[in-house]
Amino acid sequence: MDYATWTLFIDAVELGSLSKVAVAHGTTQPHISRQISDLEHECGGRLFQRTGRGVVLTELGQRVAPKVRAWLTGTAQLANDIHTTAGKP
Repeated sequence: MDYATWTLFIDAVELGSLSKVAVAHGTTQPHISRQISDLEHECGGRLFQRTGRGVVLTELGQRVAPKVRAWLTGTAQLANDIHTTAGKP
């Protein structure tokens, strides 16, 4: 599981658009689309339904999004705890 790619997934959930995710990350929409497609391939199913106005979660996407959010939050908290306590006995 790649933390950065799952972050893109959550950003797409929140922004509703791969183009907006690309702008937020300073990259191109095709790059983001490839990352999400690779993630969908890894998951064995579509996470988003592409629409003319952006993206919406599929049933699979709706099931995994809360778990991914929790994992990303926990990982960020762990990293913060490690940095905060680094070098302390």
